[in-house]
Amino acid sequence: MRNAAFLAAAFAAAVTAAPDAGAQTVLRFGWWGSPEAHFNKIGAFRWGEQVEEATEGRVRVEFLASPPGSPVVFHDLIRDRVIDAGYYIPGIAQGRFILHQVAEFPFLGDSAEANSVAYWRIYKTYLEPAGEHSEVVVVTASTHGPGMIHNARRPVESAADLAGLKMRVPGATIGRLADSLGATAMFVPFTEVTQVLSSGVVDGIFVPYNAIADMSLARYLPYTTEVPGGIYNLVFHFAINREAWNEISEADRAAIMAVSGEAGARMIGHSWDVGDREGREYVLAQGVKISRMSPQFRAEIEAAFAPIRAEWAAKAAGLGIDGEAVMAAFQAEVAKLNAELEGGAAR
Repeated sequence: MRNAAFLAAAFAAAVTAAPDAGAQTVLRFGWWGSPEAHFNKIGAFRWGEQVEEATEGRVRVEFLASPPGSPVVFHDLIRDRVIDAGYYIPGIAQGRFILHQVAEFPFLGDSAEANSVAYWRIYKTYLEPAGEHSEVVVVTASTHGPGMIHNARRPVESAADLAGLKMRVPGATIGRLADSLGATAMFVPFTEVTQVLSSGVVDGIFVPYNAIADMSLARYLPYTTEVPGGIYNLVFHFAINREAWNEISEADRAAIMAVSGEAGARMIGHSWDVGDREGREYVLAQGVKISRMSPQFRAEIEAAFAPIRAEWAAKAAGLGIDGEAVMAAFQAEVAKLNAELEGGAAR
């Protein structure tokens, strides 16, 4: 793979001429985190390579040398063409987006690949028509793997154990849940997590296993509560600025979508799963004490989450979406995809 070439690239002017099958268009892509993180290394970066391959070099994805701003504003940076493309998290955009939360609720599944493909199918069928993300061109999407509870203070084996802990949260869904359980939810961009943990500003974080390994965080977090299905999830959209998209020929747009859409969701979701497997091995090797969420603890989480889910369904209804029907459809897709993945692994 040509990751080194991607990482060495800095801001460069994109081609702005009218679509021409023989011209090269450069899409300046905003990203963040470690270049060695699986989501980037064998997810986003590989997608960029596939775009170039699919268009026979006429469209090149240039991964910027450093983030062009906080992850919170990436949607707007793409919309305003500060960057031509990038990924963004709807759940950290200050309450502007609602419907993506269908894939962020507790206990939705252990496979990011299954959840990502299911989310893309639901997004295209039910969510996209509502127009929440119409200011950009969303070409594929992903969820990360199941979120776990990691902290520095004590084992968390019940809802009461969370009370009083200052917990870094990555998005609004898990933030609401943490607050409802008596923890103090603190939104901190992932790029600042090491600093707030090492200084004691936060007591713990909600993240998948991969993130602990990617940032070498086990030394700050001696306790992990493993949550089957995840206590939360997080959605990522891969998007291209509308003007930049329209400058690409119709044939190349089709070629890009052939490696994006569901195919991209599957590949990028799989990258999270690989990272989580290796992340759990890292946590164990570092001597972190892992306790598995009990059925009683799960019931406490479900009870705390019920009013949050009802509020989400009401907001979805305001956008013309039957939230409970969409949730049922998403869960059915996840179950079907997990069965397919398990069947494939058995062959």
